[in-house]
Amino acid sequence: MKFLLVVKQKKNVDTFLDTIRALIARGHTVSLAVQERHDTRVEQLAADLGPPGFSLTPGPTVRTDEWAETAPLLRSLGDCLHYQQPRLHGAQKLQVRTIDKLREELRLRVDDRGAADVLRQVPLQQIERLRAILGLAEQHLPTDPLYDAFLREEQPDVLLLSPVVHFGSAQADLVASATRLGIPVGMLLFSWDNLSTKGRLHRRPDWMFVWNDRQRTEAAQLHGFPEDRVVVVGAPRFDGFFSLRRQMSAEQFLSPLGLDPAAPTLLYVCSSPFVSAGELAFVHKWLRALRASGGAARAANVIVRPHPDIALLGPDVAVEQFRWPAARGMQGLVSRPFDDARALVLRTSDRAMRGLYECIAHSAAVVGLNTSAELEAAIVGRPVYTVLAGDSDADGQASTLHFHYLLEPTGGFVRSAGGLDEHIAQLDAEVDSPSGGAAIRRFVGEFLRPHGIDRPVSPLLAEAIERTFSGVAAPASAPRPGVEPADDANGDDDLDVDDGPASAAEARPSVTLAFGKKGARVQMHTQGGGTPPRIDKTLLRWILDHVGIGDVVYDLTAGSGLYTVVAAKHRGATVVAFEPGYDAFKNLCDNLLLNECDGAVAPLPVALADFEGLGRLKFPLGQPGQARYAVQAERWRPRRPAGEGRPLLQPVCATSLDRAVERYELPPPNHVRVSNLPSVESVIAGASTTLRGGSLRTVFVTMLEKDRATVTAQLVSHGLREVTAKSLKRERVHALFAKATPLG
Repeated sequence: MKFLLVVKQKKNVDTFLDTIRALIARGHTVSLAVQERHDTRVEQLAADLGPPGFSLTPGPTVRTDEWAETAPLLRSLGDCLHYQQPRLHGAQKLQVRTIDKLREELRLRVDDRGAADVLRQVPLQQIERLRAILGLAEQHLPTDPLYDAFLREEQPDVLLLSPVVHFGSAQADLVASATRLGIPVGMLLFSWDNLSTKGRLHRRPDWMFVWNDRQRTEAAQLHGFPEDRVVVVGAPRFDGFFSLRRQMSAEQFLSPLGLDPAAPTLLYVCSSPFVSAGELAFVHKWLRALRASGGAARAANVIVRPHPDIALLGPDVAVEQFRWPAARGMQGLVSRPFDDARALVLRTSDRAMRGLYECIAHSAAVVGLNTSAELEAAIVGRPVYTVLAGDSDADGQASTLHFHYLLEPTGGFVRSAGGLDEHIAQLDAEVDSPSGGAAIRRFVGEFLRPHGIDRPVSPLLAEAIERTFSGVAAPASAPRPGVEPADDANGDDDLDVDDGPASAAEARPSVTLAFGKKGARVQMHTQGGGTPPRIDKTLLRWILDHVGIGDVVYDLTAGSGLYTVVAAKHRGATVVAFEPGYDAFKNLCDNLLLNECDGAVAPLPVALADFEGLGRLKFPLGQPGQARYAVQAERWRPRRPAGEGRPLLQPVCATSLDRAVERYELPPPNHVRVSNLPSVESVIAGASTTLRGGSLRTVFVTMLEKDRATVTAQLVSHGLREVTAKSLKRERVHALFAKATPLG
């Protein structure tokens, strides 16, 4: 079978990497798409795992159709109402967070807590009515053509997604498209709190793979997901941690840090910003209470380990880079912000988490408010203690469901105290008489490895996935009964330009341009005099037919950005848009914001030519700052201002495309558009290395008829061949070139 695994971030890849390896070892193929936070280490996976079993593919991250703004708002409303159900009614911090997400969608400045309090006053019966309405609306949202196209191109037998439950998750649209196309969907749970803290399950997958029976119950009670469609396998993210062992003695680990190896050590593990935005102040309070006590814990070494997402300390605190002589390759950053020689802050940087393991292994007890590091402590077999900090110190602690899953009264192993005095007394008792590990081991077996505490979960998950989907997978080309294949916008030449209203909060008028059977749309600010931009069908066809999801497009002379937006918004491409004309560049940036695709486009106000240095742009009369200009090399000198009858001469720093790619470390292009008529020859002359690159597939050139022979010869010399050409008015030509045989 072919599995397409789409994850949100790089950390999701790390969790399921061994499962990917196990699936490949079982004879399957896996294609991986990472939606956010591109990381070069992900690319290394393709080299390490390699074909034919593994491939890395780009995937869409957000909707791009006419529902692109409606769908996130609908889901934000759904998340808000999700946390008003009785089982989550006490999760006030989570309620505030959903209101904050909704506020961001609506671009409102309101008090989050005030809005959450108002929503809590709505009767449950009315909340259920609203949830039913939003659920019905979600099910009737059409699928996004880009997501449909992505799945058709990949043609997986099974789609695997993680985490699926996440605020505003675009993965709901992947579930919808897969359902439409008849592709079975499996949801891989990433973390212990995904089902309770990350919002609503907006679209149901076919199967859900979870850690334990508690999460199976969560899926049913919080999301209405059928329990018989939940497979309990364990937590694959901890397989690597289970395999670690202590490498140093107490002397070797603690003495180099300036701590007493003969004294007990307490490890304080910090929580995420959601749990406590200012945890350092609480740590100071906790440390003072510890030192003021008269018990055995008073003289303990204290190591504070920051959460990976929090700097914890300010820039004025000295940081010492540190290495342990006895542990080759393990590094640390040590700070001493406390007026206490026996307390320090330690951040370790090894990716294998050996530093965290050593910190836990050398501690008598671990202290934390609400963090997954408590689970790592359980794996090592160390007791964990917490104290109810109160909303002023940690308003995201006790108000979450997953916090209570770890506590002793609810079947967990963490010992909780209502205040610092009780908490310090518990630590004193632990140091005096260490507790046994039976309860901790029982919890680990139930919560993290229900199929055997000594059995790695990753191969079990691969086996469960194979068993679950064996015999039920359907090819992507076979829609489920009663479902029509999605319309293919690429097969439709009928384009329509619709003068739509200006977008909300926009003073400048804009028009809506629609094209294709599905009515794909872009909004563009009108230019001087309210003139709407025009769509060139030949150029549009090139983008729709050749540019794919994740492709890199160079738009050389992007103008106001019409085709930049189409490529980024409707083909899922990454675009580098060059536009030095000052007025055109402003329009380009404004239109990227208007279409919410600024995150996929790098607009560069760079003039391209075949020389490096100061030059000038010469604009036609009546078009100062626009996208039509000639780039000329010229030393700058004072001159008369442009006036009536004289063209504007704009000084610019010019460079070649090759130098720009090298200097700015731009990603190599798959497609290039060259459209500035007066400078086509010089732009191509300065792009020889780029045009000979192995990633390049097509070049679309708009040129004057008189330049055609020269330009064609230039491109042919770089390994390109002319595919199609179309004569235009005013002695212009559109020509499409594609890579011929690769050059040596």
